[in-house]
Amino acid sequence: MLRVVLVGCSAASTIILGLQNLDPWTGTAFALVAVVTTFSALESFFAWRPLWVAMEEASYRFNRLRDELGFYVATTASDQLDPQRVRETFDAYQRIWEQLGTSWIGLREHSER
Repeated sequence: MLRVVLVGCSAASTIILGLQNLDPWTGTAFALVAVVTTFSALESFFAWRPLWVAMEEASYRFNRLRDELGFYVATTASDQLDPQRVRETFDAYQRIWEQLGTSWIGLREHSER
């Protein structure tokens, strides 16, 4: 909440300064400073890079797991498939979800402070 107030005050003060009788170029410069200040401050609210990285990593791991399982099934006769190996793959799949969920919650809690 404090960040929102600070951004608002910063943008408002710049706009108020720009409302004086200034030539068009100076007024434009003040308006641009207000816009840049606002967007720069708001960027931190939407900086989801750590979450994006976590999702990309999980996507890579899911795809690799799928490829490994697909290759195993494609190269092994159906009557020779090892249920234990399939179960291990499923357990790895569950671990990826667990790690992603834990990481996501941790990053969200950190961003709310």
